[in-house]
Amino acid sequence: MKAMSWGCSLLLGLTASLCPIAAQSSTAAPKMKCTVGPVAKQYGKTPWLVYSCDDGKSVLIVSAPANKAVRFRFTFVADDDGYALHGEGQGDKHVTDAAYQDLNALVEADIAALVTETRKSQGG
Repeated sequence: MKAMSWGCSLLLGLTASLCPIAAQSSTAAPKMKCTVGPVAKQYGKTPWLVYSCDDGKSVLIVSAPANKAVRFRFTFVADDDGYALHGEGQGDKHVTDAAYQDLNALVEADIAALVTETRKSQGG
């Protein structure tokens, strides 16, 4: 599992939103729809909602409404080396750091299980 680069992920997200051309470059990750789910989970002892993505491997984890990590999200994106964990957004840094620690401990089988669980939540 690759370590997450907070600054780089946040900078890339901000750059892509401020400069549409950067988002279209060949190095930018393709946009995916992550709408299967959600499944409620606890990471860092706080509530999160997990959705799986249309590639059948990646997941999006967003802060639940009662979470102090307001408008924060993590993604596990499948790549050649397994998965890359990214995070971006606002909210209480203590909450996001604790969730990151839990998420960073997940292995590929755990992420695949999340995808399966989100599909089952929608009867698929």
